[in-house]
Amino acid sequence: MEAFLIILSILLIAGGIIFSILPPLPGPLLTYGALICTHTVSNDTEFSSTSFIIWAIIGVIILVADYVLPVAATKKFGGTKAGVVGGMIGMVAGVLLPIPFGIILGPLLGAIIGDLYGGNRIKSAFKSGFGSFLGFLAATGLKLLYSIILGGIIAWKVGGFTVRAIVEML
Repeated sequence: MEAFLIILSILLIAGGIIFSILPPLPGPLLTYGALICTHTVSNDTEFSSTSFIIWAIIGVIILVADYVLPVAATKKFGGTKAGVVGGMIGMVAGVLLPIPFGIILGPLLGAIIGDLYGGNRIKSAFKSGFGSFLGFLAATGLKLLYSIILGGIIAWKVGGFTVRAIVEML
């Protein structure tokens, strides 16, 4: 059972990192699931209640920021409501459509098209599209950082447990 939980934790960490970049699943939530799995492996891999609460709060803040940052950046760079909606539609389309670099180009082009539709001139539309892109990059960076740091802490804990288990077997 320990081996299964460790493998599941590794898969959840990998999924957390991957889905911090790709939006269909919330990457930080998967990494937090790895924290829970690791906690149940043995007494040597347990985490404190404080750790669970702190990582949960940070994860929730990052998940909220994932939705707020692109919108805030689009508005900050002069985007209209149509530009904000266009950026969100572009992000979804960029993931679902087989477009090269769709995950990057989708929010950018969506915000530009939305702003043009909303009445902005081309220069303003490109500026707000760039804002949407920067917001998307910032949110993605936060999710990735969370998943990598928490994944590293989990790997450190499991690694210590695994080394002790091997030494005990010898």
